[in-house]
Amino acid sequence: MNSMKRTLPFLVLSFLSSVHLAAQTPANRADALRTLKGCATQPITLGCSEDTAGYLIGLYDHGDHVLLRPLLDAGVHSDGALSEMLGDFYSNVLSKNTRSFLSSLRSRPVKQQAHLCWMAGVTDGGGMATEMLRDVRHSLRVISSRRNDALSPVARVCLANVNRANASNQR
Repeated sequence: MNSMKRTLPFLVLSFLSSVHLAAQTPANRADALRTLKGCATQPITLGCSEDTAGYLIGLYDHGDHVLLRPLLDAGVHSDGALSEMLGDFYSNVLSKNTRSFLSSLRSRPVKQQAHLCWMAGVTDGGGMATEMLRDVRHSLRVISSRRNDALSPVARVCLANVNRANASNQR
């Protein structure tokens, strides 16, 4: 009986935590995309949260690469925990799929390109790890040096802003 008294509060807390998490997780991809659109507006509308972005980032990581554009849209006006999550995601995409990241930025105004690349450089607030920064700089330099590459101007903007985001790290 004593062990049941100690276990019951734990079970109740576990149940309530799972209900709370379930309430925050979008029911499906379409719901999550609708909610994420609230992150891309100024001012940010209710419902926009890092939970929604996290759900969509998970789908992206499992192959739904069409989600990159709406996830980039969300970063334009994001702040706080959402910016940290998106910055970390952007840095991983920039590092692993540089051309895809740049292609998704290409049609955006230069100011947005700069901001989103700066977010990628900052990652979750601490800047890129030394090895990632070295590899990203190399990839961006190679692309920006190609005269006939349509992504060259975007790569130059991105390189400048990744460098700016990591200037205090002296890497």
